[in-house]
Amino acid sequence: MSVTTEAVPVILIVDDDRNGRESLRRGLTRDGYEVLTAENGKKALAFAQDHTLDLVLTDLIMPGLDGLDFLEGLRVVQPEVPAILISAFANVDTAVKAVRRGVQDVLEKPIRLRDVRKAVKKAIARRPVGGDRLRALQGRNGGRTAPTRHGRALVGSSPAFLEVLDLVDRVAPVSSTVLLFGESGTGKELIADAIHLGSRRANGPLVKVACAALAEGVLEAELFGSEKGAYTGAHEQRKGRFELAHEGTLFLDEIGELSQPLQVKLLRVLQEGEFERVGGTETLRTDVRVIAATNRDLEAEVKAGRFREDLYWRLNVIAIRVPPLRERIEDVSPLAQHFLQKVMRATGRERPLRFDDAVIEALQAAVWPGNVRELENAVERAVVLARGDVIRLDDLPPNVRTPAEGVRSVPGPAIHFQVGQSLAALEREALRRTLEAVGGNREAAASILGIGVATLYRRLKEMDEEANGPKTDEPPALGA
Repeated sequence: MSVTTEAVPVILIVDDDRNGRESLRRGLTRDGYEVLTAENGKKALAFAQDHTLDLVLTDLIMPGLDGLDFLEGLRVVQPEVPAILISAFANVDTAVKAVRRGVQDVLEKPIRLRDVRKAVKKAIARRPVGGDRLRALQGRNGGRTAPTRHGRALVGSSPAFLEVLDLVDRVAPVSSTVLLFGESGTGKELIADAIHLGSRRANGPLVKVACAALAEGVLEAELFGSEKGAYTGAHEQRKGRFELAHEGTLFLDEIGELSQPLQVKLLRVLQEGEFERVGGTETLRTDVRVIAATNRDLEAEVKAGRFREDLYWRLNVIAIRVPPLRERIEDVSPLAQHFLQKVMRATGRERPLRFDDAVIEALQAAVWPGNVRELENAVERAVVLARGDVIRLDDLPPNVRTPAEGVRSVPGPAIHFQVGQSLAALEREALRRTLEAVGGNREAAASILGIGVATLYRRLKEMDEEANGPKTDEPPALGA
């Protein structure tokens, strides 16, 4: 989640009615606010993961996740953000529930823009200041480490890292399903460890499954267990990971690799808490908190029909984006020092070892496509190869020692310019080729292209509208 440092307040409008949503957006934008919009509570929670909000305006009745449920989830992600509830069906009971969820005002439909402006101005005046919030995060987390399991630690002091730790602190005590997404090697498993240790289930088991490492039939038996004789070699009844994780946490790594049949079975467990072992007829119940992780763009997988939309939303109750190392360069040096001490302990080295200043500069200048895992490997290599008490440039891997200027390029045929070809056409081709090269990973594509993820999403949307035509709008109506 990014930290907003500008003085312009950020407002999120949540309403399934497009006309009303856009009318409010235009009116508040004219007043000088930065306005984001979402058509449902699920997408609004996703926005709250990526933006520090100053105010939320939400409708009450929406499909899927209504306004009150959305606000309950928002309290986990950003507990300090004020909210205004808009509804044609508000009553005393609704108002009481709304206040408990941080609502400062309730506006009845049909609404008038001047009433909205008055309520917004009042709520904005009470909002927390972004800089004070960041300083509080730095003070609370010490700006250095957070423990996980088996002596491992999450290390860092960058704003991006502190935001992740803050989310972990808020999410851990509840039992909601968590979806960790980010590139390989960013430390998603350690984040899962930290969430489990901070939860009420910390005394229970933390069971992990690498979904991509097992064949479909094997993975089904691993997850749900099997009865004796269920398949060749099943000589006895075997408990699955859902049984073993009862009253604890189940971490499903690389969840995007699940087959469609297994997705259906997983959805049932998440919804009902029930399953049957492979080859069995007895329905078993389990009390498990699920934390899933992926390096894929699951929204793209849903659109492509490879991942069930209902399962995606069931997993994506609380999403935490784990930033790549290139977005937290401030953490490279403390991470390297942490790995240095770790490797020295593991190898039994008695004499102290330190980094040459040029090594730290090289580590911070590297791109790290393999993220934190690649940095740890580079430090281990340097410790093994070091001839004296100082790690020098020659001890680093060649790609880290002398990072090439073109390291962010991706393989593929060159894009040729033809006279008369528009810049827009070149841009479309560059976006298409880059996305293909990184397997549809939009974060990786944005990094390679040197633009923000939000910019990439906006350009893709604009390109789609250019190709297929814009969606038609009805005349705006505030009271709709």
